Amino acid sequence: MASGYLCLQLHAHLPFIRHPEHEEFMEEDWFYEAVIETYIPMLQTYESLTNDGIDFRITMSITPPLCEMFADPLLQDRFVARLKELIELSEKELNRTKNSDFYNTALMYHNKLKSCYDVFVNKYNKNLINGFKHFQDIGKIEIVTCGATHGFMPLMNINKNAINTINICNCCSSRSAS
Repeated sequence: MASGYLCLQLHAHLPFIRHPEHEEFMEEDWFYEAVIETYIPMLQTYESLTNDGIDFRITMSITPPLCEMFADPLLQDRFVARLKELIELSEKELNRTKNSDFYNTALMYHNKLKSCYDVFVNKYNKNLINGFKHFQDIGKIEIVTCGATHGFMPLMNINKNAINTINICNCCSSRSAS
């Protein structure tokens, strides 16, 4: 049996959704939800593992569109405004549910949103790339990238059709050209 290596890699991607011409744009919610539900918790997990002295190594890609959105001042400011709205809403929900079975759930979300705000604004200065860079600098994660169209580069040399065809993923565009 041939021996080899296996590398499981986390893949972080969202389609580019920046629309400065609109004060609110529905697709920006994808970005905000991903930051709250995935990227901040991921950074918090890395920090917790590091603080607990647990040695770990992770390889993850951060695609160019996601990297650009993390670093975009407009999206950063819009995300802070959205977080403030959600925290205000969660405070109202705490009041509404104070005498019900739903109070603990409301409290959990309220605390999560406040924690996200603290991490995003105070810890990483509104740019989550700073967080991922920190864990790369201390040797816990290796950040790699990919083409914006999601082509898996090692296979490009093996499958000539992959080189001759531009495949743009459905989440980035609806086009596919030969």
